[in-house]
Parts: sequence; C-alpha cells; structure tokens
Amino acid sequence: MALQLLLPPAVIQAFAGEPTRLSLAQVLSEARSQSPQIEVSQSRIDAAQGMQTQAGLIPNPLFTLTSENTPLGHSPPFKFFKDTDDYAYLTQPIELGGKRGHRVDLAGKDVGRTRLEAEISLRQLEARVAIAYWAAASAASVAELYHREFQALDEVVAYNRARVSRGASAESDLIRIQLESNKLLIQANLASREARAGIISLYREIGQTDFPTSVVFTDASGDLGEVHPPSIETLLAQHPQMQLAREVVERADANLALQHANAVVDPNLILGYQRWSGLDPQNAGLNTLYFGVQVPLPVFSRNQGRIAAAEADLRGTRAELRAQEIAIRSEVATALDDYTTRRKSLLQIIPRMNDQAAETFSITERAYRLGGTDILRFLDAERVRIETAVLYQQALTGYHESVVNLKLATGMPQ
Repeated sequence: MALQLLLPPAVIQAFAGEPTRLSLAQVLSEARSQSPQIEVSQSRIDAAQGMQTQAGLIPNPLFTLTSENTPLGHSPPFKFFKDTDDYAYLTQPIELGGKRGHRVDLAGKDVGRTRLEAEISLRQLEARVAIAYWAAASAASVAELYHREFQALDEVVAYNRARVSRGASAESDLIRIQLESNKLLIQANLASREARAGIISLYREIGQTDFPTSVVFTDASGDLGEVHPPSIETLLAQHPQMQLAREVVERADANLALQHANAVVDPNLILGYQRWSGLDPQNAGLNTLYFGVQVPLPVFSRNQGRIAAAEADLRGTRAELRAQEIAIRSEVATALDDYTTRRKSLLQIIPRMNDQAAETFSITERAYRLGGTDILRFLDAERVRIETAVLYQQALTGYHESVVNLKLATGMPQ
C-alpha cells in the first residue's frame, strides 16, 4: 500500500504538482550516485593509489658541480675557466634489503584498507538512507491518519451541531467534541510538519537539496519479509569490518618488514668528471673521471626504534582483530534479538490490539448514535483507536529499522 504525505490545503495550493514517487531501491541507488560521501571515499582511494605509485619509484640521483682554487682578490691574469679545478659528478643511492618491494607492499595494504573503509562507509550510508526512508514513510502515514481522523470527527461535529439545533443534544456535548476535533487538527498539522521534516532528512542523506513538496512512498511498510542472516562463521569470514581488521594486521606486518629492511644500509655510487686547472703543473690540462662509494656506518642508529614501534603496532592490531570479532558477535546478537522481538510483536500482539480498538470504536460509535452511551465514552474509544493505529505505525518503523540494523551488523546488502 503506497503512503502519501498529506499537507495542509494552503501548502498544496501553493505548490501544486504531481507527487514524487519513491521506492527504497530508488533512493538507495540515488544515494550511491549522488551522495558527497561517495566522492570523498573515492578521493581517498585515489590518494592511496597515488602513494602506492610513489612507493614504487627509484630514488633520484644527485648532481653535484663544484669549483676550487678561485682566488678571493683580483689577481690578473687569472682566468676562471682555465685556472680553477672543476668537478661534476652524480650520486645514485642504491637501495638494498628489498626496501622498494616492501614499500610497495605497504602502500598496497593502504589501498586495500582504504577500499574496505569506503565499502563500510557506503554500507553505513545505505543504512542511514533506508532508516530515513522508513521513518519518512511512517511520518507520512501518521500524518495521513490524523488528517483522515480529523475529517471523520468533523463529520461527527456537524452531526452534533444539527442535533443541538433541534434540541436533541446538549450543547456541552458539541463543545466537548469540537475541542477534540481542534486537538486532532493540531496533531494533524504537527504530523504534517514531521512528515515534511522526514522528507528533508531523507533527501539530505541521499545528497540532494531540492526537496519535493509531496511524496508517495511506494514500498509497503506492512511487508514483513523475513531476514535470514548467514551463519556466524560465514559472517566473520566475509564481514567488511573483519576484513578491514585483518587488512590492518597485514599492513602492520608489512610495515614491520619495511622497518627491518630500512635497517640495511644503502650505499651511494658516485661517478663524475674532473677538469684540472693550469696552476697544477703535473695535471695541467688533464680531464679525468671521478668515482667512489659512500656507505653509512650503522654505529648508532640501526632503525631499532622504528622496528620496536612496528612490533608493538603489530601486537596491537592483532588484539584489535580479536576485539572486533567480539564486537561483531555482540552486535549481531543484539540486532537479531531486537529484530526477533519486534517481528513477534507485529505478527502476534499489535494486530490484535488494532482489531480490538477498531471493534470497540465501532460498537461505541453505534451506541452513541443510538443514544446508548455518552460523548465521553465515544471520544475515549476514538482516542484509543487513533493511539493504537499510531502505535502500529511506530512499531512498523521500529521493525524496518531493526531489519536495516540487522543487515548492517551482518554485512548483508540493504
């Protein structure tokens, strides 16, 4: 049964037009394509991939150009390009210990972690959109209920006004039912405002700022299709949060391997050219090659501090993995219990309450019209019927939220 938001007549006249029809699948699809959160997640993935590219690059060589034996004062016939010793050489760092491969592996773990974080963020977005959809649909249904009940009670007001004019009913009864009618009108207007706020909240989660005036929610809130979550073993193997926790452990392990590799010293190969000045009689006019090797001596720093930090980080991530498993088991158990309880209430308790409230009102209304009961009993039955109907809508909303939370806790798609 489609639910349509009812607005006050003045608003409808000011914003005439066809209502927007929305299904849950439609709003989820629009959120995936339009929410700024998706773009944020993608930019983080792109940044991580950029760092992975950077990690695989070879260190740049260093070019050095020097000149020696330039006098401080003016001493002709000194000629700079003839009488100075000039050197030009390249220094190329040589990475040992597999540093480049370990850097690429670590950056790859960052890419995988970022992708999983984006997937989790998307699932959370879908859950918020689904909850906002059912909340907006419920608010629209409650608003429709109050407006419908106001119109029905307004007919009873007209009926009593006619009876009072004929002297067949006390004027106090008319005043009492008019008060109840005005109260319903206020509740109907407040419900319309809540329904409007629900639409705005839903479109905010989708990522849109153009809010329609009237919406028809095409998914039936009364459809209580049963959810069958996977087994806990399957869930722990496939749950995005567990995958992320394992990826974090693997990243810490890759970082430890990189820090061990960084403890290996890297030599610098030097190759250059030397032009001798004419001031050196033995080497005047000679052009020679220059080469050498620079090797850092690991006397004080052998990267032991970063290695110890990486080992501690690895121990911490393994503990976090165990904590994540405990948290998921707890969340699934809580979500499953909430879902089961709400489903049982909707299937067994609330429908019976609805039927009893409707039957009580029907009997009381007939008795009132026949003069067999007073106005207070009639209004009391009316209030109970409305409150029970509102309770039913609230229970439906809570049930659908429990379904969304159960799917989110178990990693199932919305």
